[in-house]
Amino acid sequence: MKKKISLVGCGNIGSRHLQSLVKLPGPLDIEIVEPNGNAQTLAKSRLEEINYEKTNFNFSWHESINTLDKSDLVIVATPSSGRVNIIKQLLELGNSRFLIEKMVCQSAKEYELLLKIMNKANARGWVNTTRRYFDSYKRIKEFFDQPEIIHFSAISYNEGLGSNAIHMIDLFSWLCNNNIVTLNGDLLYDKLFENKRGKNFVEFAGTITGSVNNGSTFQISFLPYENIPSVFNIVGDGKFVVIDEINNKMEVLEGPENLKKLKFQNELVSNVTQKIVKDIFESDDCCMPKLEDIKQAHYELFRIFNNHIKKLTNNHVNQCPIT
Repeated sequence: MKKKISLVGCGNIGSRHLQSLVKLPGPLDIEIVEPNGNAQTLAKSRLEEINYEKTNFNFSWHESINTLDKSDLVIVATPSSGRVNIIKQLLELGNSRFLIEKMVCQSAKEYELLLKIMNKANARGWVNTTRRYFDSYKRIKEFFDQPEIIHFSAISYNEGLGSNAIHMIDLFSWLCNNNIVTLNGDLLYDKLFENKRGKNFVEFAGTITGSVNNGSTFQISFLPYENIPSVFNIVGDGKFVVIDEINNKMEVLEGPENLKKLKFQNELVSNVTQKIVKDIFESDDCCMPKLEDIKQAHYELFRIFNNHIKKLTNNHVNQCPIT
């Protein structure tokens, strides 16, 4: 039976999802909601960059979700602000399977509402923290026996700690099979940074530390420098992995003399989304975290970022201005 996917939001990330969808075997109907003409133009130009069997795909473009029909899967790639209301409308149209961009929303209150309405509709949502689909990270997860205590650290240039910390935290949670993280933001920089996604959002830099209850720990540092690599270290009992994502390299050490230099395969949204969709269509599940799995990480990020904004501005905020 021919499948239908709705893609809601087709800007920079959404257009990469679109590039990946046309790598599926088809036949496939793709409904795209994007009211911004420049974003539509960008998405169509990026489609032209991909070689695909055009007869296998039927595209329809919409300026509003009000003209959509029910789909087999909805990919929600809008900004985080207002996203829960968009998903609510999509649920009312009969949709029940969602792949949702991070951050899911901007407050714990919104998140609780989303979980409530999803549960009421017997719907299921996964959050697009893509590193779980990297073959290199799958091998690393197998390398660390469970329930082994691990220590994870990441250092990167300032690509947006607010927007991207969730990726690192979810990777750590997945590696140690524990979603209940506790965060500390005392080492964030005493400055709010501009967010490239608009004036209604802010960004952060500095260091976030955290842990889970088995003793596994992590430290994530995004620094306001350019041209430094993104390097991740993962340490277990007698095991050590160093990953350089920018240069696609990793080193694996097991024991004092067994050092292996391996290729790390960084995978783009334009490649990963097709794998996620294929799994959802075949098994009604995928490797991405479900909404309930990544809830605690969101709540902790809302808490430390809102506290930091209050510290710097003396203003109490209810909505965490990250996306």
